[in-house]
Amino acid sequence: MRQRFMRRFVGLEKYSRGVAWTIIAGYAAQIVVAGVIGHYVIQSGFTAGTVAVSFILALFIATRMRGLNNIVHECSHATFTQNRHDNTVMGSVCASLVMGCFKDYRDEHLSHHAHLGDYEHDMDLAGIEDLRIHEPLSWSTLMRHVTNPFLGRHLPYYLGVNLSRRDGKRYRLLKMSLIIGSGIILAYQPATALLFIGLPFLFIYPTINYWTDCLDHAGLVQSEDELDASRNVLAPKPVRILFFPRNDCFHLVHHLFPQVPARHLEATHRVLAEDPIYQEKQHAIRPAHRSISSAMAETI
Repeated sequence: MRQRFMRRFVGLEKYSRGVAWTIIAGYAAQIVVAGVIGHYVIQSGFTAGTVAVSFILALFIATRMRGLNNIVHECSHATFTQNRHDNTVMGSVCASLVMGCFKDYRDEHLSHHAHLGDYEHDMDLAGIEDLRIHEPLSWSTLMRHVTNPFLGRHLPYYLGVNLSRRDGKRYRLLKMSLIIGSGIILAYQPATALLFIGLPFLFIYPTINYWTDCLDHAGLVQSEDELDASRNVLAPKPVRILFFPRNDCFHLVHHLFPQVPARHLEATHRVLAEDPIYQEKQHAIRPAHRSISSAMAETI
């Protein structure tokens, strides 16, 4: 399949430097604006309405953090913007905004592509081996993945602040500045800090990352066939825009053709869907709930 389609997917356009920075600024601005709106919402007191709006805003902020993290992912493949050095710079900035380290992420993630599901060499999945994403899907494993976040079991694996200097001193300074700024907000506006910084970063964002990893690979990573080792999530467009920013719902497509920029993954999926072999793969063309249900039925 790669041999048949490789030439069609070579040289797909990446973002220019200006457009790429605008996208990054857009995600950062959405986080700030949502936090400011939330701050003014809770000034009227905590009612059922303000609590509901506050949670929605916190959820939205976490999905924008996920968007920044997805840009880190694209930059690790040098597919976000045209210049390779720009990918490193932008990846480092976005990683810093979510308290990560770009170079650590890049090394772990590229090992994931080279050794998918091999816990000795796949550093991405090896870090979460104890969460048993590799186990075949059943009702019990599905319920475990659903309930783990509510019990906090995923937090030791998905929550962390990486203050290493590996990306460079200026990126460490950026992270320290964000921590200090958050501390100042906590001191003067504790409710705002807890609801619109703490809750999104400390719980919702790690939970989205965990559940996304489950959707991408749960029950599949032990497959020897790459076409069966990852899953596309064919959710409605509004759901994808909110919870799968940067087209990361097309995870099988990404594993087959990691050189394809994220902006082209949906179009690439449509091209692949014309292929008979791809059409036979339930994790490629079926909606996520049907794909998971079929996998569970086969296991049972």
